[in-house]
Amino acid sequence: MRQRLAGVREALMVLDTGQEWRALSDVNALRDRGTLLSRLAVLADDVLDRADIEDLLLELRRLMIDVDRHLQEV
Repeated sequence: MRQRLAGVREALMVLDTGQEWRALSDVNALRDRGTLLSRLAVLADDVLDRADIEDLLLELRRLMIDVDRHLQEV
C-alpha cells in the first residue's frame, strides 16, 4: 500500500515540461498540490497502524478522487 501511495506522490510531483510553467504561475494549483501531498503523507503513515481499515479506505478513496481532479486541472 505504501508503495502505491509513493507512486501517487510521484505523480503529483512530476509535471510535463509544457505544464510546469503554467502550474508554477498558478498559486492555487501549488497550494492544492501541497495540501494533497500533506494528506498523502499522513495517510501513508496511518497505513501501518490504523485500526479502523474502513475509515482509512474511505479517506484513501477521497484522496484519490481529489488527486485525479487536481491532475486533470493542471
